Amino acid sequence: MTLREFYEMPWIGHEHPVFDLTNTVVIGAGPGRGDVDFLADPELTAAWRERAGDRALAQQPLGALRTIRAPLRAAVEAQANGEPLPGRTREELNGLAARAPVALRLDADGDLRHEETVHDVGAALAREALVLLAGEGRGRIRRCDAPSCGMYFLRTRRDQAWCSVACGNRARATRRRV
Repeated sequence: MTLREFYEMPWIGHEHPVFDLTNTVVIGAGPGRGDVDFLADPELTAAWRERAGDRALAQQPLGALRTIRAPLRAAVEAQANGEPLPGRTREELNGLAARAPVALRLDADGDLRHEETVHDVGAALAREALVLLAGEGRGRIRRCDAPSCGMYFLRTRRDQAWCSVACGNRARATRRRV
């Protein structure tokens, strides 16, 4: 992954809000092939805040972001590996989601609306993660196999191994060099 891609973050703000936060760590792209944590670098944090799709999430304090990111990454990683959610992670997400209950209301047109009764961004994101993990993401969440990426994404094809065309090109180029 190039330095320009770090600051452009083309994968942020385009998919699910859960991925906006879980994908703030780039695997094997740092010095000595270490990971790069966007929430540990002020410039990368600022760039992420500008691109995150959920504005309320982007405005959260760093401590709150790190607190919710840990169980989200553990849950998404388990799904990407086809493993059951670890019990502690499941309990933590369930507990966080319970902090922001939703009320069902019928509007004037007879349509059902979901309204948050308490506005807690971390709790709402935990609830979205539960819906993602048990719904559209079940069996579709993957981690990009390209060198120096590791981003989580929802695959759209059974054989999809990379989060983007750029990652696919980088992976193929790396294979040719080896």
